[in-house]
Amino acid sequence: MSIDASSISVAMQGFADHLAANFTQDVTVTVDNPNAAAEQAKGSDKAVLNVFCYRISPSGIHPDLSPNEPTFVRAHVLLTAFSNATDASVKDKDLRVLGHAVRVLQSQPVIPTILPGGVPAPESSQYRLQAVLQATEMEEMNHIWSIQGSEMSYRLSVAYELALIPVEPLAYLPPPTPVESVVLDLGADAIPDTEIGPMPIAITAPNAPVNWLPFSMIRVGDALSSDVSVVSGTALVDLAISGPSGESVQVKVAWQRADGTPDTQVDQTAATAAISLDLDTPTAAVTLDSAASGDVATLIIRPDGANMPAGNTVRVVVT
Repeated sequence: MSIDASSISVAMQGFADHLAANFTQDVTVTVDNPNAAAEQAKGSDKAVLNVFCYRISPSGIHPDLSPNEPTFVRAHVLLTAFSNATDASVKDKDLRVLGHAVRVLQSQPVIPTILPGGVPAPESSQYRLQAVLQATEMEEMNHIWSIQGSEMSYRLSVAYELALIPVEPLAYLPPPTPVESVVLDLGADAIPDTEIGPMPIAITAPNAPVNWLPFSMIRVGDALSSDVSVVSGTALVDLAISGPSGESVQVKVAWQRADGTPDTQVDQTAATAAISLDLDTPTAAVTLDSAASGDVATLIIRPDGANMPAGNTVRVVVT
């Protein structure tokens, strides 16, 4: 099975193609390890300029990036010239090839290769690559050549950093939608010396579909609660809903069954009865389908209409 090209492989090949376009046909540009490039040059009348990627490093620390955004890496490469040792017509052929490569990158440091993302990405996800000359320490250069094998002796090379290479995520997730509404539930002692009592306040964004949100609680005996327990087989719960009096709302019952299976019921219609909730607020009967021990139901209440934001949620646990 073939392996798809990655942004790193595209960057390396684009860099090599840029160099090759600025040489005559007497020079072949390869992206390989030094041993393979040296072998290719032995039996050829052409010089070989090899691009050897020896290290990949991060572009930096970016704590604000999410897995849904591309990250960036830097590629460190060596440019090394190899020519046929039996060709005595030009004794400094390696230096000529290497010197011309440096001249090309000095004149054109931005590589004219577009690096697209590897997945369906935003149209703006097109990147350019820049070659930056590096002053590599001799200790690092000696180490690179020492691990090439006993038959490979040290050769003069030029080090470049290719930056920045994007690494796109495997899949783009759609960005979260802006918050349209919140419910601020203030207790009686939350803000002293104010006229705000124990009633919910719905806050919606200017472009929200409605300018109010329902707030609900379940009546159990002589109390109102947002989290109640009922026995297996319970068919109804009494839901008190606040909001502009007489407004229609939709109640969704979303189940998490005892075996972990999600389940939903057909939406039920109810109406708001008062601006604030108390024990005298009329309630609406909400049907529970097949309530069995271990099931958990979440009641989601929203204004009647398409794609309306929801108010708070309440929970029913079946014991």
